[in-house]
Amino acid sequence: MSRASSIKVPANGRESRNAPVDFTLFALFLEARRIHRGKSPTRVAREADVEVDAVFRAARGRDPGADEFLALCAWIGEERALFLKKEVRHGQARCL
Repeated sequence: MSRASSIKVPANGRESRNAPVDFTLFALFLEARRIHRGKSPTRVAREADVEVDAVFRAARGRDPGADEFLALCAWIGEERALFLKKEVRHGQARCL
């Protein structure tokens, strides 16, 4: 099991209502860094060692997949904790 499995990010490319990750915030950071660095989505995928579809999903605010999320966090240069939803960051998440 990968380290990403602990954040319960579905790998189906769709945003989950239960995912603790704020993929909208992640998309904003990804696109800002991509544009600032003058990189195409294809180049980002190559540099982060992920499929280009994962970059497009992430840029649209959708779940790119657990391993892809971690790889893109590394490419962006930010810790994954930055992209946790506010409720999770502040310990207010409720268990169902």
